[in-house]
Amino acid sequence: MIRRIIDKYKGSEFIKNVAVVMTGTAVSQLIAIAVTPILTRNYTPEDFGYYTTFIAIYTVLCSFATGKYERVILLSKNENDIVVVSSLGMAISILFSTFLIILIYLSSLFFDLNSWGIDSLLMKWLYLIPFLLIIYAVNLIFLTFLNYKKNFKEISKSRVIKTFVSILVSLICIFFLKNMGGLILGELLGLLFSTIYLFPKLKFLFQFQNKITSQFSAVASRYKDFPLYNIPSDLLNNSSAQVPVFFLTPIYGVQATGQYSLMKRMLDAPVTLLSSSILEVFRQKASEQYIAFGDCRELFVKTARNLAIISIVPFSVLMIFGTDIFAFIFGEEWREAGKFAGIFAVYYFFKFVSSPLSYMFYIAEKQKMDFLLHIYMFLSSLMIFYLPKLYSVSITETLWIYSINFVIIYLTYFILSYKYSKKC
Repeated sequence: MIRRIIDKYKGSEFIKNVAVVMTGTAVSQLIAIAVTPILTRNYTPEDFGYYTTFIAIYTVLCSFATGKYERVILLSKNENDIVVVSSLGMAISILFSTFLIILIYLSSLFFDLNSWGIDSLLMKWLYLIPFLLIIYAVNLIFLTFLNYKKNFKEISKSRVIKTFVSILVSLICIFFLKNMGGLILGELLGLLFSTIYLFPKLKFLFQFQNKITSQFSAVASRYKDFPLYNIPSDLLNNSSAQVPVFFLTPIYGVQATGQYSLMKRMLDAPVTLLSSSILEVFRQKASEQYIAFGDCRELFVKTARNLAIISIVPFSVLMIFGTDIFAFIFGEEWREAGKFAGIFAVYYFFKFVSSPLSYMFYIAEKQKMDFLLHIYMFLSSLMIFYLPKLYSVSITETLWIYSINFVIIYLTYFILSYKYSKKC
């Protein structure tokens, strides 16, 4: 039986592409997992709490980078269109980042940000976000183009570089920065070096001669649905994901945010990298089949089955033994993070299975439905974290309600994605 399975998939282009991307993912994860216990013994829960607040703000603002025009690359049929949308996305990113610098400065003058867990030291680090966004935009466009070209080896290499540099910088900063700054610089320089690695080969994507910029208006108008629906949708999605971070510090304290952040760091890393590695291949293959035949359901079902098989055992173990696992690996002061991991095990299982497959919403051009789901996602998250202000609700109870709500959301995405995988 095993021999038949091997023979069946041995020549599969899909399996080969997944294997290429997964190799880089595995290396990245081994590096991150091996080093995190060192970080948790040198950075405090408060450091992780402030770092996570920084990343939460950055993640929400990433929704505006490129105006989502980089997604047009996968639908383009010639290099000129790709160069135009890439350059347009870069121009949008630069303009937005410039505006952001001014906004951060004015916010520091006129608003009391301490009440939201942003102290004076973290405020200074926020000025790095506009520069981080520009690097992110370049990197995102590069990776999308590599996906378009089916160059999964370069995608894999760039991810390994990002993880390696990020961890290395965070370790070095232990000796120089006794605060969250080491973690923040690790994020910035990891992304920067990953982008520098790709830049010499892909810099041709950014051209600002008149013959290119003169097409910006026409291209922006033609693909207006991408920013019109995808920016609000991604903004709601990213904001919903960060609602716990924004509310935990004011309600339960920055240490609670730190405990939550380690849980999120350790679960997000493998889940995001593994599922996004499969997404890189799935969206290319699914787009190809859907455009050609109006049907990619067989690919959808096969991918869903593989995702479920991969994840069921580790998440079951985490749900039962999460508290003891975290205390043993990261130190006793991180025991509560393990408790949170047990609460979120089911959440991450459904996220792992559903997230790559939900790209069907973009392939089938169902952005409006995606937007409506994200509105619910955001509003329900706000309501859940407003409960502690009205009632005496513990952090454990709040996180359980939040987790179950997202299980329902991811199930809805999965069912609709299955429906959209075949034209009626």
